[in-house]
Amino acid sequence: MIYGELPTKRVVYAACDKEYFKEHAPSLVYSLNDIGKDIHIHICDPDASVHNIEAVLKKDIDVQLTCSYNDIGATPIDARAYYSCLRFMMTPNILPSANEMLIVDIDCVFMNDFEWPTTDTGYFPRQPLEGTVGWEADGTRVAAGCVYLTAKAMNVANAINERIKEGPMRWFIDQIALSEVFARVDEKDITKFDGNFMDWEFVDDTVIWTGKGPRKYENQKYLAAKKSFNRLGLAADNLWRKSVE
Repeated sequence: MIYGELPTKRVVYAACDKEYFKEHAPSLVYSLNDIGKDIHIHICDPDASVHNIEAVLKKDIDVQLTCSYNDIGATPIDARAYYSCLRFMMTPNILPSANEMLIVDIDCVFMNDFEWPTTDTGYFPRQPLEGTVGWEADGTRVAAGCVYLTAKAMNVANAINERIKEGPMRWFIDQIALSEVFARVDEKDITKFDGNFMDWEFVDDTVIWTGKGPRKYENQKYLAAKKSFNRLGLAADNLWRKSVE
């Protein structure tokens, strides 16, 4: 069951567990604050520290941050796959209220501003990774780090969720669901994102930098950007200054 606050206007949207929220959400939130984009984050199994960070962020930023939650209790059989799919499984609950969402990775940062698409859907098609076959090849036909949907595409949001539910719940199921569902969407209704919009090589002019694999812990350019955006440690001073201005 989903609970918490839902967005009432278009947002950039990400989902994660409580540990990824603590590690990655501040950098994402501040990067979006810098370009004036509202954000919604869905968090699985939040704890007190999640709510504390959320409260500080909301007071320290100029854009709107909303958060929703779900509790799962027992750890999923494939927790890694479950959390990668979480944003898409929750999209049907959130999209009707938001009306328009750009769905991204929680560990990404926005390096530049962007214009919202004019279509009702958008995704990032790509060539399968070289040397992959079968399930892995099918799963690398789409980069799941940026998906765009409006409320007019609820059928697409529901179809992605249903395909994920069909399973099997293992790594790449979210990308396979995206690939299969978008193959049935009319081309005229799709914005196709590419490496100029999102990349994992950390090119300066790209809108989104997203961490993939070991890069998120090893690439110094990406780590420096994440550190520069994360102003949570300065929030107390900022809030004090705001209170006396």
